[in-house]
Amino acid sequence: MPRLFVALETPPALAASLLATLPRERGIRPTPAAQVHLTLRFVGEVDEEQAVAIDEALATIAAVAVPVQVAGVGRFGRRGGILWAGVTPSEPLLALHGAIDLALSDAGVERETRPFHPHLTLARCAPHAPEPALREWLAAQRELGCPPYLSRRFVLFESRLQRQGAEHRCRRAFALREPVPDNPP
Repeated sequence: MPRLFVALETPPALAASLLATLPRERGIRPTPAAQVHLTLRFVGEVDEEQAVAIDEALATIAAVAVPVQVAGVGRFGRRGGILWAGVTPSEPLLALHGAIDLALSDAGVERETRPFHPHLTLARCAPHAPEPALREWLAAQRELGCPPYLSRRFVLFESRLQRQGAEHRCRRAFALREPVPDNPP
């Protein structure tokens, strides 16, 4: 059964530069650069029939390209946990997130009950990861800011759990419309 999620991709150069900030300590496992993404909605395991329904529902979304602004860092969890870079929740991002949630609901996927916290997962840390190194990274990167980029598509990914970690494969990419300028000529 496919394990699915919907996300925005991260430009490879940005992913590499974010990952380069991480401490190089035992117990800190960086996300592979090709897998750094902004999850818009985790679906989970579904049968192939529902996966096709999800694909068809997502294809109905007509949304504008999303400006993505990476700003700040944080951690989920206390001992070890997940290190992440934050993403400013812009109006186009929130609109796309809402449209995806609605489309998935129409395809039979339960609505998300947790609040949306846009971020890029940079590393997973074991409980034995050195706490001082984690705190130093959080303090040093607190004001992290990167040039914004425009995400012109969103992707339905299939995640396969492997011994060395998850492997993500694009099932289908969905184009987003170009934004209309604020003051057209």
